[in-house]
Amino acid sequence: MSSSPPVTAPPPPRLRPATVSWVALAWSAVVLTLGLGWLSGVVPVGVPDGFGSLSSLLPAGSAGVLALVLGTVGVVCAVFMLRARGSGGRLVEAGAWVLAGVALLVFVDGQLLSWLGYSMILPVVGWFVDGLTASWVEATFTASHLATLFFTAGAAVWAVAALTHRRAVRLACEWCGRAPGWTHGVERSVRVRALGVGRAAVTVACVVALYYPSLRFPWLFGVPVGIDEERFAAMVADGDTLLIGVGLGTAAVVGVVLMVGLVQRWGVRFPRWMVGLAGRRVPVWLAVAPATLVAMALVSMGRSTVVELLGDQGSLLTMDPVHAGAFVSMAVWGVALGVATAAYVVRRRAECGVCGRGLPEVAPRDLRAVGV
Repeated sequence: MSSSPPVTAPPPPRLRPATVSWVALAWSAVVLTLGLGWLSGVVPVGVPDGFGSLSSLLPAGSAGVLALVLGTVGVVCAVFMLRARGSGGRLVEAGAWVLAGVALLVFVDGQLLSWLGYSMILPVVGWFVDGLTASWVEATFTASHLATLFFTAGAAVWAVAALTHRRAVRLACEWCGRAPGWTHGVERSVRVRALGVGRAAVTVACVVALYYPSLRFPWLFGVPVGIDEERFAAMVADGDTLLIGVGLGTAAVVGVVLMVGLVQRWGVRFPRWMVGLAGRRVPVWLAVAPATLVAMALVSMGRSTVVELLGDQGSLLTMDPVHAGAFVSMAVWGVALGVATAAYVVRRRAECGVCGRGLPEVAPRDLRAVGV
């Protein structure tokens, strides 16, 4: 019998599920306005043009046309979602998923992952590399990067809207997703399957994630993996580039450790060494929000690398197949992390404060021990 105490049901949410449809409508209206502005030239900035941006392959003005279409379809889908519960059925649900995919794969490029990586290492590396903090701040507030963050948020909003609408079509609880035919047995089997899927996805994600640091850590020992001797000598002489590269590799390893938490007990309750938090329940959003953002950034980086290779921009990635493979494989890492995060959400669902369905949470190792 496990020593882990069950988690009590959370209080009923204060926000209505329709809120996400209103947010999706507002976001789509802004995208529609941006598209008109980009096409007319009234808004000359803001088109994402970072690493691997599709604007390097598409004709001029394509971003404005795509934004115009995306915004228009988004407004129509959002209006249907607001009309009545489940209005529009599967067609609206499919439209919402397409909107999320287009926002992510078309308008979000490799600069998102780069920004996240530098954000992770900045508190440490920023003390040793002159000007790194100033460069990070400058890059953060460029119009292109802010647009990238905006479309990233839109992809997340439309994914949530699609899930919410799907629940409405199934007449399921719009908060937890459990259908009227829910039973304790169904809940137990779903949790066990979610843990199995999560473990498989985390394994894939961790294996792929270690590819990138395997190219960086040898630099500490003077081994120029994925780079020619001349460039490596210049990096060693400079020092800053070498430190940043190793720092980003370390960030990837930290990511591996955090991903493992998605299928471990300390992903449900804080471990003992966390003074002040030990034994307390880990809020689901605390794991899901960053994991989702990183998953989207990784998928975008993989897509962006393919664009760079097709465009033959002459960067390090196009010249070195080892680096190209590492960055393309990040799309696989991102998909696996997304699957693991979704499985984590399903497994962490406790008793619903709205419909009353559900079972108390338990740690992964306790699923079978307590018959869940």
